[in-house]
Amino acid sequence: MAGDIIYADIKTDGAFSLGNSSSLQKSDTHHHGIFLKVGCAIIIILLVIVIVLSILVSQFKSARHNTMDDDSKEKFCAGESKSGTIASIVSFNSSTAHKSCPSKDWRLHGGKCYWVAEANKSWHESKNDCATKNSHLMVIRDFIDMSFLWKHLNTGVFYWIGLTIPPGGESWTWVDNNPFDSHLFSVEEKWRTRSMKCAQVSQIKIAQQKCEKINPWICQL
Repeated sequence: MAGDIIYADIKTDGAFSLGNSSSLQKSDTHHHGIFLKVGCAIIIILLVIVIVLSILVSQFKSARHNTMDDDSKEKFCAGESKSGTIASIVSFNSSTAHKSCPSKDWRLHGGKCYWVAEANKSWHESKNDCATKNSHLMVIRDFIDMSFLWKHLNTGVFYWIGLTIPPGGESWTWVDNNPFDSHLFSVEEKWRTRSMKCAQVSQIKIAQQKCEKINPWICQL
């Protein structure tokens, strides 16, 4: 009888131990399932974040590209507008000014006629010669006049133009009494004097010169 009791006790302890082991295994399986679900959820969230960031970056690049294109178009259009304005000025001058010049000695450029002397005279003599031709010494008013100088003048030669500073004056003035525009170009001054100053022009610059010096000259209609 004592042996039966002992056997019963041992059997009971074994059953209890097996029950605990089974419970632990179920608990571990449950926890593993929870961790797996949490891990999957985190991975899904990270993927969503990556996708959203990719979309935002793509939209930002697209917006920036469109902005740059708009800027380029505006600059291009502005450039076309300026070119169109210059072309319109040239066309306007050509259509409203002299259609033909008095003779073959005159050169038509941008709707204006120019006569370039081959002889040499002082500034005053040059001015009087232009007057006999019903014209005046050249007055440089715009880009068209400047382009005539670059195209037709001999390299290294200076010509009288209709720009002076009267005796005792301080400002350069054109022979047609219009003020000198210093934004168009500047006059290279060699000395300061109270006597009259005259301007001569070459392909590359306009410079002060004594009015008594002899130069070729340019008349303009």
